[in-house]
Amino acid sequence: MNYRLTSLRTLSHGLLLALPLAACSGGGDGTETDADATSEGTGTSGGATEDPTASTTAGGNTDGATDSESGTGSSGSTGDTGDDANFPNCSCADFEGDCIEVTADDEEGLQIAANSLEDNGTLVLGLGSFELDNQVTIRADGITVCGQGIGVEGDFEQGTTLDFAAQMTQSNGLDIVGDNTTVRDLAIVDAKKDGLRIEDSDDVTIQRVRVTWRKVADSSNGSYGIYPVKVRRVLIEDSVSYNSSDAGIYVGQCAHAIVRNNVAKRNVAGIEIENTQYADVYGNLAEDNTGGLLIFDLPGNPIVGHDISIHDNTIINNNQVNFAPGGTVKQIPPGTGTFAMASRRVEIFDNTYENNGTGDIAVVSGLIIEGDEEQWAISLDELNGDIDKVELPMGDGVIYNYQTNNIFIHDNSHSGSGMDPFKSTMDQEFGALLILLYADNLPIDNVLYDTIGESSHHPTDAAMNSNDNHLCLQSNTGATFVSLNAEETQQPPFDIEALFRPPAPFTPFDCGNFTMGPITPPDMG
Repeated sequence: MNYRLTSLRTLSHGLLLALPLAACSGGGDGTETDADATSEGTGTSGGATEDPTASTTAGGNTDGATDSESGTGSSGSTGDTGDDANFPNCSCADFEGDCIEVTADDEEGLQIAANSLEDNGTLVLGLGSFELDNQVTIRADGITVCGQGIGVEGDFEQGTTLDFAAQMTQSNGLDIVGDNTTVRDLAIVDAKKDGLRIEDSDDVTIQRVRVTWRKVADSSNGSYGIYPVKVRRVLIEDSVSYNSSDAGIYVGQCAHAIVRNNVAKRNVAGIEIENTQYADVYGNLAEDNTGGLLIFDLPGNPIVGHDISIHDNTIINNNQVNFAPGGTVKQIPPGTGTFAMASRRVEIFDNTYENNGTGDIAVVSGLIIEGDEEQWAISLDELNGDIDKVELPMGDGVIYNYQTNNIFIHDNSHSGSGMDPFKSTMDQEFGALLILLYADNLPIDNVLYDTIGESSHHPTDAAMNSNDNHLCLQSNTGATFVSLNAEETQQPPFDIEALFRPPAPFTPFDCGNFTMGPITPPDMG
């Protein structure tokens, strides 16, 4: 059954009173179910995507561009639906089952439609803008939300835009809990909290979604642009995020994730993979963020992240000031390309790094930001997901997730980075340390290793440096490497001569005894 809402009058007052209003999402205290591994990989894209908002026209289509470039093209059976100017990209004619169409400017109709959705329903949003003062909440399985295009960054009148500038409470933009969810071809602007949040769900697809805030580098902007959290099997593709005060695209506490062909610009963290198991991240552009692409675990979280593949991305010019209001991300130094912290079984390869002012790749222990090991303790009874191949420190009935180990960095290209680390403040202690060490010795080395947890360090004799954490580097064009011995060098005197800066092949970090085995790809079945 199909409905078109052109105004609030299209639904009776009786229906309005009968609709259940779903509760807003809580603070994310649930737990992830056990994640099954294995199955086949996803292949590579061959390069990062261009910004899909760069040349989109007022109708939501792009002249001479492919679907993935424009962010507004057809997908599957959805195509040009012909005569109706309000629904040029998708309409209820493209979907089976119950479907509701809502034209632009009918904000009340949109809220009613969202709250009335039942399992396997579709919500089609018309061309234009919805000026909303409250979160749009969906609580049903099998839902598709389809708009008429993501529009152009900096222009909020094109495509389908959910505009939350008038939002009165600290809430999200589009907030969904439901399995088998698809959201595509729309923009979300100025949400007070997170732009698109999908939580506690399985089998989520996010395609051609733009999340942005009008203000640039403003700590009052919302935290996360695109935010699947506690999701099993999630695909994010051909989407963009700008100006978030935390992460533009944030995959948190998930299992089996693909993040491909997206653009993240002017965020604190461009793309962030946090406490996630089995993720494939490729073909993305991370530019003009504080940190381009981050992989880390938070202290004590029961989902221990591992098996993360970062490849074929372009990670350039990430020199934005850190405007996060607080939290772990506040500690990321401006000028960071990739930050791997409290991570394990991570492969970083075939990426392009250019002009990141502090450094291209930093491999660090979680103790660099939280020095109390007990804060990283996780009870064995609370552990969530698969950790069969993971090396973790253990105690009496607990494991600790601060250690970074089994990191394979290879076949990346590096140029122009490490020349401007001076945007770090004392909030970014790691960045401040690098300034003290390198101020008169620029550029900073491309690959930085804090060496925390190593049993032996020597500034000149390679044979006296251990590789207990199993770090492996090979075939990185233009790259230099430094072993920082951070436990010692973070105390005065700050002496660059105390660092281990070997020439390639960076023995003992040269893969000679590397036994990690292949990264297990996400199982999206």
